[in-house]
Amino acid sequence: MKIKVISISLLLAVLTFTARAVDFIQQEQFVSGSTETLQEETWISAQSVTMDGTMLNDLFAVGGTLNLRGAFQGDVWGAGDQVTLSGIFHDNVRTAARMVQVSGTLNGSLTAAGNTVKVDPSAIIKQDAFCLGKNVISEGTVAGDVQVVAQKATLGGKVNGNVSVTAQDIVILPGTEINGDLNYTAPSELVPGPSVILKGKLTRLFRTPPPRQTVKSNLIGHFTFAVAALFTGLVFSLIFPRYIGNTVYLLNTSRKACLLVGFAALFLIPFAAFLLFFTLIGLPLSILLLVAYLMLLYLSKIIVGLWLGAFIARRKQLSKRHLFSTLAIGLVVIYTLTAFTAINLIINILIAMFGLGAMLLSLFRKPVLIIQTPNTVKQTTED
Repeated sequence: MKIKVISISLLLAVLTFTARAVDFIQQEQFVSGSTETLQEETWISAQSVTMDGTMLNDLFAVGGTLNLRGAFQGDVWGAGDQVTLSGIFHDNVRTAARMVQVSGTLNGSLTAAGNTVKVDPSAIIKQDAFCLGKNVISEGTVAGDVQVVAQKATLGGKVNGNVSVTAQDIVILPGTEINGDLNYTAPSELVPGPSVILKGKLTRLFRTPPPRQTVKSNLIGHFTFAVAALFTGLVFSLIFPRYIGNTVYLLNTSRKACLLVGFAALFLIPFAAFLLFFTLIGLPLSILLLVAYLMLLYLSKIIVGLWLGAFIARRKQLSKRHLFSTLAIGLVVIYTLTAFTAINLIINILIAMFGLGAMLLSLFRKPVLIIQTPNTVKQTTED
């Protein structure tokens, strides 16, 4: 019953999310002709995507090669091996690929990440541009600000706003025009050529490492989450006592198995969700799987907290009378350890692996009642 309740709740959440009109397309090759108009929000997964038509709503496209040459009224999100943006984009564009090439007109902003990001001289961006990559070349016309983070950055064209560059190697092409400030972070000093027009200030910024913190800065907020986890754990334990009891029992008796299963689940579940995203009916199931995964990650702290509290208090059996104190002890230990920044990540990974493993294994084990009521304890004694 408890698993059905969780599944139904997650399913309702997914159905609510997908209730709006959305077209899901999954095929080997997708082509939209110049006379074709797509009216609904469209999600496309294909090896090759070519769009010469008109897109009236948002577009989400994933594929090997994306050629977006039409007119796009809504936001555009694209990811693939090679993305070419040569059309007219009336809203924001966000893309990530090994190779991103921009040569069209963007009335919104551009966010591009890849091994190589190239903004051609013919490109017009009427708002801001943010480019992240190994090699970034920006030679277009940008009405807003430009921010570049790269190993090698090449600047050209015209920028009406400010330019911020962080790179190991910065090249400013002859004839470049920057009407705002140019702020850069690089190992060597930048000296623009005589044909470069810079109307603002040239400022070199030096990276200063942030001060190393031993503990988290917001301890009050950190332990507030501990209180929230305590009450969440109490409610969950009282609703599903047999399931919780079984997970604690497994952590007492089969910790190695819990660790191995948890290690596999920690990485395989999100990987499976990513693969399902590319199947014909996989997107809702992918979302469902990710939501369930996040819920299990959160509950893993509660499971490990109960086991740890019982271990410290030397309680082999958990009664409802001791549930609050047992869970409180365990969560105090967990949140105290994770307050130290040096071991925070390691502790969280171990908790996730033990908790995920115990919860998944308990689905296939016969329930063991560990959280006992007084009547149950009395009956056990008589037996």
